[in-house]
Amino acid sequence: MAALRSYRVLDTPPEPEFDALVQLAARICQAPIALISLIDDRRQWFKAEVGLGVRETPLDRSICLSAILGSGLTVAQNLTEDLRFSTNPLVTGEPHLRFYAGAVLRTPDGLPLGVLCVLDRVSRDLTPDQAFTLETLAQQVMSHLELRRAVAERDDLLEVSRRAEQRQALLVRELHHRVKNTLATVQALVGATGRSSGSFDEFYCSFSNRIISLAKTHNLLTEDYWQKAPLREIALSELKPFVESRQPRFMLIGPHVEISADLAVPVGMALHELTTNAVRYGALSVPGGYIQIRWNVVETDGGRRVLLEWREFGGPPVNEPQHQGFGSTLLQRVLPMQCNANVEVQYDTKGLQFRMDAPLVEQRLVPAY
Repeated sequence: MAALRSYRVLDTPPEPEFDALVQLAARICQAPIALISLIDDRRQWFKAEVGLGVRETPLDRSICLSAILGSGLTVAQNLTEDLRFSTNPLVTGEPHLRFYAGAVLRTPDGLPLGVLCVLDRVSRDLTPDQAFTLETLAQQVMSHLELRRAVAERDDLLEVSRRAEQRQALLVRELHHRVKNTLATVQALVGATGRSSGSFDEFYCSFSNRIISLAKTHNLLTEDYWQKAPLREIALSELKPFVESRQPRFMLIGPHVEISADLAVPVGMALHELTTNAVRYGALSVPGGYIQIRWNVVETDGGRRVLLEWREFGGPPVNEPQHQGFGSTLLQRVLPMQCNANVEVQYDTKGLQFRMDAPLVEQRLVPAY
């Protein structure tokens, strides 16, 4: 069965080369019926036929099922007198078959797939020339099946190659887009960090940490061809230094969700700024403080959206900053402009609260494997 299906011929439309072979077999053998019969697990299916008028029959009506068990040519001069076929419905009823001759169709490995056969409604025999020709035509049937499979395998390889080339082109486009965006982001980081730094050492430290945060997000994106990254992993990459603390310092609560690159990069940077601020002034600046990050995905008329909330607990009292630094600018201006996100920042005395509601980009540029 596996060998038969590897030829991918079952239930295919008629093809001239196979039709010509059964017509030739019928003419040379002077038989009204000729078939290329392939034996499946529940039926015999005819790739080509002359004189029968159907494309398949159940196995309980199959004479060829017994013929494929033999070697070489099977000839039954009178089906009514042959114990293998005498009770077959095609012999006892319409079309009242009496004569059968079939040459087995064998793969190069010797596996029988079916039979090229001729049938008649009167008892008779084949001449030696007719028997030789029938076996030769059976070999031609197998040659056509082998050629057909080779062409199909070639087409499969060409399609795989075409998809690989398409994927490569898309990867190059995405890489080009990602590099341009990254360079623009780095340029913006340089300017923003420089304006908010009081000294070169402060600038170097802040800028280096922001570049490291950007690199962490990009490492996650490269695992999926710069397409998407898991939100949980993005958050965890920023809070990882606090994982081994004896006292839990953060909680991540939310379902598995992957966000596109154009959202993952600014969200990763936003979480970095929130973490840095929490370490300096917020919940992570004191031993008992902790952070809760909660997210969810909701369905709206405009598509799916991701809701993200950052809340700090147990830290010192929070006051709204007197001047807007890079972190505040990123949270309140960059995210809405770049990600079309709705953002809310609350400087609650109990702890900073940040909420973001942003659309999820579902379409992938590069198809997944």
